[in-house]
Amino acid sequence: MNTTKIVVTLSGHNDDEIKEEIQKAKENIDAFDIVEIRGDVFDALNREDHGKKVRYIIDYFKPLNKEIIYTYRTAKEGGSGSKTTVEYEALLNAVCQTMDIDYIDIEVQSGDKITASVCKTARANNVKCLMSHHDFKRTPPSGEILSIINKMHTLGGDLYKVAYFPHEKKDVDKVTEVVKSAKQKYGDRIIGISMGELGKDTRTAEGEAASALTYGFVSRDAAPGQIHVTQLREIFTR
Repeated sequence: MNTTKIVVTLSGHNDDEIKEEIQKAKENIDAFDIVEIRGDVFDALNREDHGKKVRYIIDYFKPLNKEIIYTYRTAKEGGSGSKTTVEYEALLNAVCQTMDIDYIDIEVQSGDKITASVCKTARANNVKCLMSHHDFKRTPPSGEILSIINKMHTLGGDLYKVAYFPHEKKDVDKVTEVVKSAKQKYGDRIIGISMGELGKDTRTAEGEAASALTYGFVSRDAAPGQIHVTQLREIFTR
């Protein structure tokens, strides 16, 4: 049986885009399990307006029994977020305390202290910690990827997400093998993505290489190689 949950990433910047994405998501409501809200797209807004946009999305999907991930993806990990590490920590802690979310995405490269601080706040508010690490330039050696996953475990993560850019097929195979061995150690907590067209198969992997979550879109792709959620649902229900 496949245990991969499908996440729809919402990355609309303004009210029109957000409404359009919500409408498309509504039309494909059975194609996904979780909604990822990308907070970094609201970077130009003040904290209050940022909060309003996030709440608007949460209030729409929560009554429909969809889980919510809040992600603030920084520029160095492929997003549009430009907050300092201090602002990043404050934002994530505030989101855990004030928003009805199920998961908070924490970039482990932000540092052990920040990761531990956000994790502590998340725990106190019944929010799960989705530790993440992205490298848009390369795929590091297997040992390096595994040590990052081990660190995510040590820091108290609930899910461990690693995403890398492949230059050749063997980079994709490396991510697949790492997922398999990390799952033997930590169970169904691993999310392993090889980006772009080359790594597309990692988003639909099943069996031993299946990730805990796979990310798709309804309106516009938020990452290279993302697949439409209806296509993902089709693949996973065959």
